[in-house]
Amino acid sequence: MAKNKKKLLIFFTLVCLPAFLIISPDWLKINGITPCWPVIVLLPFSLKNCRWRSIIASILLGFFIDSFTITNASYIPSLFLLSLVWSQYGLHNKKIELFLNIGLMAIFGAAFVGLSIWAQKIFIYSSLRNNWFHSWSIYILISEAIITGLVAPFFSSWLLLAYEKN
Repeated sequence: MAKNKKKLLIFFTLVCLPAFLIISPDWLKINGITPCWPVIVLLPFSLKNCRWRSIIASILLGFFIDSFTITNASYIPSLFLLSLVWSQYGLHNKKIELFLNIGLMAIFGAAFVGLSIWAQKIFIYSSLRNNWFHSWSIYILISEAIITGLVAPFFSSWLLLAYEKN
């Protein structure tokens, strides 16, 4: 019974993820910039599972998110590295002592994903190599990291508690 609940939770999370990506409510945005939902979903899964499961989940999540984006830049490398770090840190036998630790990990994760996408775009598009420092990129990176850090403690903690119950 508990195994079915865990499968249902994972299915519900994967069904809601595209909805959050596409129709994120206005109260979860900073000037139209939404949180980094892949980081918010991957964080609790990587903290509660072993390294191999989190690596497979990050690759599958990267493919899933890349299917919704139009650019040539991919989420897979950054999510892969984040899953390695977070699964190593892991909360296998630990409890969450501070609610904001999740927010801090999400801020660093969103900043890493944003920098990875930015670096890939600079490498792929040769026209960006000449003028690599764009103020809009820094603005989007900072805004996405802040909103992810504010939203992650609520959603990721809820997912962590749901994993613990199952």
